[in-house]
Amino acid sequence: MRFWPVLLCCLLLGVPVLAAGETSTLAPFEAAVRAHTSKALHQFYETRGFQPAWFSYDGAVRPQAREYLAALCEAETEGLWPESYRRVELEEALHRLTLDAEPGDAWVDVELGLTSSFLTYATHLLSGQVSSRGPRWSTKPPGAVVLAAVLEGTLASGDLAATLRSFSPSNEGFVRLREALARYRALASAGGWPLVPEGMPLERGMKEPRVVVLRERLRATGDLPPSAEERLLYPGASGVGVTALVGDLVRAAMEAPAPESPKKPVPEDLYDARVEAGVKAFQRRHGLAVDGKVGGETLEALRVPVEERIAQLLVNLERWRWAPREFGTRHVVVNLPAFELEAVEQGQTALRMPVIIGQQEWRTPVLLDEVEYLVLHPTWYVPSQITTEEVLPKLQEDPGAAARMGLTTYDRATGEPVDPATVDWRGLEEGSLPYRFEQDPGSDNPLGRVKFMFPNRFSIYLHDTPNPKLFAEAQRAFSHGCIRVSEPAKLADFLLRGHEGWTEESLAAAMAKAGGKQRRVELPAPVPVYLLYWTSFVDAEGRVQFRPDVYRQDAAVRRALAVKPVPAAGESPASCGGVRG
Repeated sequence: MRFWPVLLCCLLLGVPVLAAGETSTLAPFEAAVRAHTSKALHQFYETRGFQPAWFSYDGAVRPQAREYLAALCEAETEGLWPESYRRVELEEALHRLTLDAEPGDAWVDVELGLTSSFLTYATHLLSGQVSSRGPRWSTKPPGAVVLAAVLEGTLASGDLAATLRSFSPSNEGFVRLREALARYRALASAGGWPLVPEGMPLERGMKEPRVVVLRERLRATGDLPPSAEERLLYPGASGVGVTALVGDLVRAAMEAPAPESPKKPVPEDLYDARVEAGVKAFQRRHGLAVDGKVGGETLEALRVPVEERIAQLLVNLERWRWAPREFGTRHVVVNLPAFELEAVEQGQTALRMPVIIGQQEWRTPVLLDEVEYLVLHPTWYVPSQITTEEVLPKLQEDPGAAARMGLTTYDRATGEPVDPATVDWRGLEEGSLPYRFEQDPGSDNPLGRVKFMFPNRFSIYLHDTPNPKLFAEAQRAFSHGCIRVSEPAKLADFLLRGHEGWTEESLAAAMAKAGGKQRRVELPAPVPVYLLYWTSFVDAEGRVQFRPDVYRQDAAVRRALAVKPVPAAGESPASCGGVRG
């Protein structure tokens, strides 16, 4: 059950009818409500005529109070913390009320505490614990009216726990990541994994005591393909999915030569073909160069403790709460830290390709928009920041630099072309340049043969590139902010699907045409595009993936969340064995 039908029913039904024997007003309770600072709490009780929700007027506890406190035990599963919502405090207060023969008005504080707790928990499930405006995800928390109606609908739902669960994102990416959190917490509870000691690089053929630790580390997350004997000792892979494990086994069988001796077990300190295959699997999962060697970056990733990976999962679960709940039947997603674009249709991946994103100083922003049209053989209109920071300094050294860069100079006021040799470039100041620069379509144009436009305030778009060699790099933050795509013809075909004037063949021919003129092509319908930032995710095969924090954004989110990778004493679902009373 999703929460929106409950919300709608509540709004239509209005204020609930009082139970028999209850009075219509209670001045002390109304005064307590009005003294509270929460707008949503005010809205909730005003809508119901200042009638209590969790208690009757004589202080008797309604079943929903205990149901809610029991449901709060599931917060940890969501990557949240039950004690952030005062679970133990409220449980103990509720217990004291049941023991007190004459509780008087003591129930009022518990009533308001339960409501305040619910409103906070619901907000966190629906839109996250911290504001997404800084990271530009633009998700707004629900307003007071919506929250009040959500609580009213939840109380009337008949299954409070299930309704609360429905507030979490249902996106497959969120669900997979939540399951990964449970697996990694289980790993942590079992002692985590060993950290490979620092030292010289390791590679196949070496025999070294650190290889023993390396094997144990790779086994912990299922990266080391097990031998026949080890299948009995390590029957499951806690860090990756079963499908992924089978895939790694097949790949290892294809890559690895016959064992040195089928009768003699391989020494644990030998860096053999299976260890090399395990290192490659680990490197793939961490977005590293896949060479099967334990060098600097790979060793650094191997030395990250399980608690840090759990924290990374928690940060990215929060980011999922900032994302739209529905992406659309046809859409394009670019995961910036993964340097990857995925085109999706009807829930199935239609395309997946490497991309190049902005450098650290030219960051590609998180952005939610729609692709409206594409431009074949585009002209490059040099952005003002690139003009002042890169083009102008070169012209101040040598006016002939414009021609060497393939740029034509224009007067901003008249639009007429200008000979760079006639301009005193040294006398011009940044920010007041009366000239602009363009590069005509051609083989050297940095936009390549096509660009994909979703007009936005950042002037960011997707485009082809004349330099495809950089797609072979593991870390691909090389651009000035726009996103270079490795297979522009396939992306264009996906976006123009249903366009009567274009087929895959005619599109390829138009893009390949030498000396082609700039041409704008409207999409049959706008296609949503999402430029998002996830440093951990789970792929379709069940592999838990981690990526370097290319723009160093995880730390700020982690601080805002006050992330605690391992639950403190009393915060585990195991401590929620039932609400007393």
